[in-house]
Formats: sequence, structure tokens, C-alpha cells
Amino acid sequence: MKFRKGVAAACAALAVQVAAVGWLVWRYERVVLLGEEVRMKCRAYDPYDPLRGRYLRVSVDGDCRNILFEYNPEETWRRISGDVFAKLAKSPDGLWRVEAVAREPGADGLWVKRDGARLDYVLEYGDKRDGEDYEAFHKRRKASGIKAEVSFPGQLFVNEKIAPAAEKLIQEKASSAIAVYRVLDGRIVLTGIEIDGRSVQSAVKE
Repeated sequence: MKFRKGVAAACAALAVQVAAVGWLVWRYERVVLLGEEVRMKCRAYDPYDPLRGRYLRVSVDGDCRNILFEYNPEETWRRISGDVFAKLAKSPDGLWRVEAVAREPGADGLWVKRDGARLDYVLEYGDKRDGEDYEAFHKRRKASGIKAEVSFPGQLFVNEKIAPAAEKLIQEKASSAIAVYRVLDGRIVLTGIEIDGRSVQSAVKE
């Protein structure tokens, strides 16, 4: 009797785990199939995860000056916790950008939910001029205004054999590297990287 109860409990636990994985897969596939395509310029490199193998770490520009919530302009490098929403808009070149960042999504436009944001000055440390002392540079930084930085999904798993070559190709063709996302009901998923209009996997094999 105890053995049967133990087997039943184990089966029930396994069923719950399978159902949870199935739910995650279904949610992802639903966004991929029904979501709106969003294409953004990107950078990528090839780290290594001993548990999951090689993948491409993708980074897109999620900076935005149009911040639609109150903040202290003296507080930079501050992590804004909790949900934030980024409004995505298409640029004249056909690529997408972050147009606004808010605590709640607006009634119009394409909004995606993200986990927090970071506040920083618009000017970065790499913008320091040759020969400019740090006091003058920090004064320019503070005058440059505040931006909110939001991140987007950034892991694209690829065949381990082509990951290093894919990273090299993306670095060589940095100006034409595009991250392809799908957006649906506030969710955004990464579906691929393109180089000169082709998937990075296809470009590497040619």
C-alpha cells in the first residue's frame, strides 16, 4: 500500500513538472507563431555554459530618454526594480527602437514588459574627450540628461560546432547584424540573428 502511494505521488510530481515545461514551451511557441516581428541592431558574443553548452549572447540598444515615471535626476546607476514597460516603435530604416519607458503600458503602440531598468546619464564614460579632465567631463555628463536602460532576451542557442564561427562573423559584419524578436501580449522572445538578411546559421555554413 505504501509502495503504491509512493508511486502515485512520484507520478503526480512528474506530471506537474511535465505540465509546467509544456506550458512554458506552449507560451514561447505561441509568441513565435502569432507575435509581431521586431528587428533591432545587435551585438553578440559566444560564451560557454558547462550545463547548457554554447550559445550566442545577444545585446541590443535598449536606451531611452523618454521616461514616463518620476525619478530623482541625481540618482544615476540606480536599478529600478519591479515591472517596467518599454514601448517599441519602428524607425524610418525599418528597424525598431525603444521609444518610451513607463511603469504601465499605454493604450496604443507595441509595449513589452521587462524586469526593471537602470538609470544613467546619456553620456557614457567612453564619450570622454581627449585631454578633458574628469571634473569637466562629469559636468558634461550631468548636463546630458538621464536615460533608462532596459534589457531584452539575449540567449540564442546554436550548434556548438558553429558558435565560435558565428561570433566571428557577427563581429566582422557588425553593421549588418540584426536580432529578430517576436512580440505578443507584452511578451518578447528572441528567435534568431540575421547577417545581411540571412540567418547567422546559414551565413556561417556558406
